[in-house]
Amino acid sequence: MGDMMSAGLSIAPTADDMAAVGGVPQRMMAAWADNDAVALAGLFTEDATMILPGDVFKKGRDEIRGFMADNYAGPYRGTSVFGAPLDVRFVDAGTAVLVTQGGVLLPGESEVAPEREIRATWILSKRAEGWFISAYHNSPVRLP
Repeated sequence: MGDMMSAGLSIAPTADDMAAVGGVPQRMMAAWADNDAVALAGLFTEDATMILPGDVFKKGRDEIRGFMADNYAGPYRGTSVFGAPLDVRFVDAGTAVLVTQGGVLLPGESEVAPEREIRATWILSKRAEGWFISAYHNSPVRLP
């Protein structure tokens, strides 16, 4: 345990890994803009978790895909999302923690309304195929 403690909490990433991690939110924004639940769920690892306000806890790519498909057919129909990075750090060569701020954009909006603004924490894992979301959690910036 002493070795782990002395190793520090983050490492310097490669330029390729930094770019790939930074690209995950853009890939989510693209999938969401298409209201494509399959593409969005494909950003997650098979055993990923997603926690959202309103008592939403989904585990696994299939649950995430089903939840998003239902919402794209309902309250998220025609919406898009925006997220800008606030912080990124690499815990090790295969794990990154990314914090973003943004939220859901209703049709015709170009900025996130203050009441829908969120901050999100993304735990990203490197696989042979690239970087995937292992855990995602967001919460409102402002309370109602």
